[in-house]
Amino acid sequence: MTEPSAQYDHIGSKYDEYARAAALKWAERYTLFRMVGALECKRVLDVACGFGFYTRLLKQRGAAHVIGVDISPEMIRLAHQYEQAEPLDITYHVGDAVSLPPLASFDLVTAVHLLTYATSKEQMLGMFRNVYANLVTGGRFIAVTNNPSFTLSKPNCTKYGLTVLRLEAEEDRYACEAEFIATPPFRVQWYQWHKAPYEWALQQAGFEDFAWYASEVAPEDVALRGETYWSDFYDNCPIIGLICQK
Repeated sequence: MTEPSAQYDHIGSKYDEYARAAALKWAERYTLFRMVGALECKRVLDVACGFGFYTRLLKQRGAAHVIGVDISPEMIRLAHQYEQAEPLDITYHVGDAVSLPPLASFDLVTAVHLLTYATSKEQMLGMFRNVYANLVTGGRFIAVTNNPSFTLSKPNCTKYGLTVLRLEAEEDRYACEAEFIATPPFRVQWYQWHKAPYEWALQQAGFEDFAWYASEVAPEDVALRGETYWSDFYDNCPIIGLICQK
């Protein structure tokens, strides 16, 4: 698999185009914030923040203090660009979640499509440990990752914004490549891990209280597109949530 930094340095603003148009992102956003809940007075760390798509929403929805971290210098450059154009008092850093030091004590850490880039169980454990180290006692880690149950034997998610091109079985996971709808389209590689490695890593890191969270579609998006449009999403959902508490 190509290193995440290299992939996203190359993609740059094309991911912005996808994120703002894809129906999959609508469901992802709704699911994330259903898990997050109230944000007032919360100190939040957004890991794998990209260009700040969710980082900015976290602040706009009431978080008191927000820091974004991403492994891609290009994504952080874009995040700074958005912050300069519309200041929200968000701080951004280039950083690798596998070796992330304690930055502060946060009430909430979020990570949308971070864990799927772990290249080994040990890397995944490193991600969970570093998240754990950045949380206050009682703090929560909210993640969105690729659904271990997604399969190519059922309808793909092309109409929602991306097409999964391959899933190659490996121990504890599938090697995955997908094409995202943008102008021009771009491809990204990741790992679709089984649930067991996730649960091993989070428990080894110290998270004893955790739960998987099924993805949802906002009622207004169901009304806009109709239930039939979303039937493939629910039948073969490509994303899933994970809630962990320290």
